[in-house]
Amino acid sequence: MKQAVASVVWVWRSRRREDGFTLVEMVVALFVVSVVMAITLPNLQVAGVNAAKIGCEGNQRMIRAALTEYYLNEHRFPQEATVQGDLQDLVAAGYLDSIPICPSGGSYVITISPDGTTATVSCTDHGSLGGD
Repeated sequence: MKQAVASVVWVWRSRRREDGFTLVEMVVALFVVSVVMAITLPNLQVAGVNAAKIGCEGNQRMIRAALTEYYLNEHRFPQEATVQGDLQDLVAAGYLDSIPICPSGGSYVITISPDGTTATVSCTDHGSLGGD
């Protein structure tokens, strides 16, 4: 029995000595690769969107912390005409190293309450993230 199996294996191996792949093997390989890509690509796209949202949330928290520190030291919030001016004041005063940029290309909006005691930070793309 062992000799019969060995001879079948030898015949199979001798046939396989030809170089290259058969058409069926190529089709199966392409099918497997396409299934793997169909499964992973949507997940990768969602991961990119989530990463941008998390980056934006971190920027908003950093701006809120800088505004709070500025308020505690100056007893007021920056009072420039534009948000970029407010952020530039925070950079000039040393509360931020640089002006944060939203990973999705949105811009940050700083809203100061009418009584001037609280400030909220939001993004034009993601809204207000991370709580105050």
